[in-house]
Amino acid sequence: MSIRRYRAEDFDAVASLWEVVGFNVPPNEPRRDIEFLLRHDNAVLLVDDVEGTVMGTILAGHDGHRGWLYRFAVWPEHRGKGHGRALFAAAEQWLAARGLVKIELLIRGDNTQVKPYYERAGYEQTPRTVMARLVSDAERRAAVLKIPVVITYLEMTQKPAHETLPMPAGKVALLRAEHMPVAMFRYLYGAVGGPWFWWERCLMSDDEIATIIHDPKVELYLLHVDGCPAGYAEIDRRKDGVVNINHLGLLPDFIGRGYGQFLLRQSMETAWITDPDRVTVDTCTLDHPGALPAYQRAGFTPYAQKRIEIDDPRVNGHIPAAFEPNLP
Repeated sequence: MSIRRYRAEDFDAVASLWEVVGFNVPPNEPRRDIEFLLRHDNAVLLVDDVEGTVMGTILAGHDGHRGWLYRFAVWPEHRGKGHGRALFAAAEQWLAARGLVKIELLIRGDNTQVKPYYERAGYEQTPRTVMARLVSDAERRAAVLKIPVVITYLEMTQKPAHETLPMPAGKVALLRAEHMPVAMFRYLYGAVGGPWFWWERCLMSDDEIATIIHDPKVELYLLHVDGCPAGYAEIDRRKDGVVNINHLGLLPDFIGRGYGQFLLRQSMETAWITDPDRVTVDTCTLDHPGALPAYQRAGFTPYAQKRIEIDDPRVNGHIPAAFEPNLP
């Protein structure tokens, strides 16, 4: 037996198992439920993998106080062989490792045969009245916080003459990252942009991101300080005559130490290499408050603004809930 986390390629087997044991009844929908839990860090879906075959599943989650067990299932023909015990132990260990002092589970009234199993595992019936209400799709949509955003678009139409700046402290290197794995890009995008609510790429699939970052006309430059990734810039040459500095930012630990000005200046130099008609960049009211003044000091001029509203990206786990936006 090998108890491991759920993988995307397990979906068909898991959905089939849940159908057989009766889990797939409204409002339970396997794809939605699995995609939802994968966006959060307070739940895990474990599978029992035996030579590539999914024998069983268990879902463990918590609210910071209580741990809960759901979707505990083993194929009927493979019960009594230890698969359930292994899954159960792994889920309890996952919850215990997160400091939970109580683990609870629910049993449907017509599922009386499983009660003795849980009793043997040390669970007992507690005097509680469980009440429930389904949340409608309309309620979920209406509950999403709308965040107002003002986007400012800037441009420069000729390469500015800049004085030579001193190198910032430390061993600094700016390297082009070719064929960057999508997982690494997601890490950088989240680490750099998470505090400023960079949300657009969070909504994209791996294939959609790969189409952008692996395009020959899109260049990624990774800033290293003392050997550590400190920030990155994305330079987009896909539009004729225009080079857009699409993303530029630092990891939080490197902000305020001169690296941002260095990264911007180097990115501008690189953008002008192909002698475009103009170089563009944009920023918004959720960005670092120093971003817009920094672009203007570097020679960019605002040419347009747009006001939009975005759905709070914290709701579906696209951005950690601890981040607070720089609301206008």
